[in-house]
Amino acid sequence: RICRAARTSAMAAVTRAVLAVPVARLATRRNASQVRGVSASQPRGATLAMNTTVTINHQGKSYEVECDGFDSILDAAIDHGIEDLSYDCKMGVCMTCPSKVKSGNVTMDGAMLSDDVAEMGFALLCVSLPDGNDVTIDTVTEEELLDVQLQGGAM
Repeated sequence: RICRAARTSAMAAVTRAVLAVPVARLATRRNASQVRGVSASQPRGATLAMNTTVTINHQGKSYEVECDGFDSILDAAIDHGIEDLSYDCKMGVCMTCPSKVKSGNVTMDGAMLSDDVAEMGFALLCVSLPDGNDVTIDTVTEEELLDVQLQGGAM
């Protein structure tokens, strides 16, 4: 029996291969978490389908990563060659790819972060897309995110 996550991932891969269109472009931001005032009512492709550069500060180094507006910031960072990025499920569930948005806006679709934690600027790289220019992100530890998440964002 295939678990739901594996089935969803497999369906996304088939859709992407058959249609040659990024899956993110096919969906709208239903139930999207908001980080720094991004509206969840518009179709994703309408506001995010653009190339932009995201600055990622990771383990004392700064990287300029090109994002195409369809793939997650995590995927763009991996393609860029940033090593030692923590991640696992790539679906916003396991919370092993935490970051903090220092400037600019990102949109998260399906992240398991509470709204108050997202409003504090925390984001999961695997489901985050840059929304506009001048996005700067600091990677943080999973423990830092979980401390805030378990306290209900009361930091």
